[in-house]
Amino acid sequence: MTTRYRITAGAAVVMAGALVLTGCNRGSGGSEATPVGFSAGFLDSPFNSGLVKAVESQANAEGSGLSMLPATDAQSDPGKQITDVNTLLSQGIQGLVMFPTDSNAIVPAIEAANAKNVPVVTVDIAGNGGDIYMNIRADNVGMGRDACRQIGELTNQSGRVLEIHGDLGTSSGFDRNKGFNDCMAAEFPGIEVVSRDAKWKTDQAVDVAQTSLSTQKFDAVFLASDSVFYNGVKNVMADMGQLQPVGSPGHIALVTIDGSGEALQGVRDGVVDAVVSQPVDLYGQYAVMYLKDALAGKEYQVGPSDHDSEIVEYEGNLADMLPAPVVTKDNVDDSALWGNQ
Repeated sequence: MTTRYRITAGAAVVMAGALVLTGCNRGSGGSEATPVGFSAGFLDSPFNSGLVKAVESQANAEGSGLSMLPATDAQSDPGKQITDVNTLLSQGIQGLVMFPTDSNAIVPAIEAANAKNVPVVTVDIAGNGGDIYMNIRADNVGMGRDACRQIGELTNQSGRVLEIHGDLGTSSGFDRNKGFNDCMAAEFPGIEVVSRDAKWKTDQAVDVAQTSLSTQKFDAVFLASDSVFYNGVKNVMADMGQLQPVGSPGHIALVTIDGSGEALQGVRDGVVDAVVSQPVDLYGQYAVMYLKDALAGKEYQVGPSDHDSEIVEYEGNLADMLPAPVVTKDNVDDSALWGNQ
């Protein structure tokens, strides 16, 4: 069944009235601008800070018609994120962008926005309930699968791989883990996968790497988020003498997801084999586009988009699945990659 998000006529009237009341908010150039908010689950990684910057720059650009309040930071606390959203709603925002710290725990915050007829757009991490106008994300299952195939090729389809994944309570953590492990089981049964949860925390990734790499021999390491995990894990591997150049006898294949500047430099330095890069610039562009479309009452449905992506149904809402390129030494200097900007 095709799922569509629709702003009701009544909601549109409420929004229109609210816009009149908030007309004192001024965008660049002095024109009236619609106040909107950004609720961030956490901001302690290059990816998340880059994501906020991308969204804010688009929302506050000249002529956007929007005025985005400073992003709130829940510091990985689901309860604080609910409080943050309620605070933003009390400040009169008319649209909300968020990336949740927990896909299930965020539902009350989404429902609170729904109750005030404030459209919600989520980025990267989806919510598992409430009415979301659009979730903008890369295909996280596909990114996990791409990482799996890189490792399968790099290890000649055999050996043991350490997977350090994020919180499986988040949609991106669950989907990357699923894509990676389903691919390994189906396409590379000769590879043993040892999966360890680091909860999107650098210190936990360091602990996992220290324990795992000191007690077992691995042929490859897969990091579900290089923006959170890479620097710490790289240092552990270097301290253990296991960060050897690509092509050397002692090299452990290293494949990551996100595309941070540090991981791209690792590719240039010859210690990272491949990176699946998230399209952060597109997240910012389309988060703001969909927020404006929601405020205008535009409807979307499942099917191809007009920007080379696919809109699908995800957890009862719509998701725009943007393409995520695989980066190797051949294209690491591409200026379009967010880690190079």
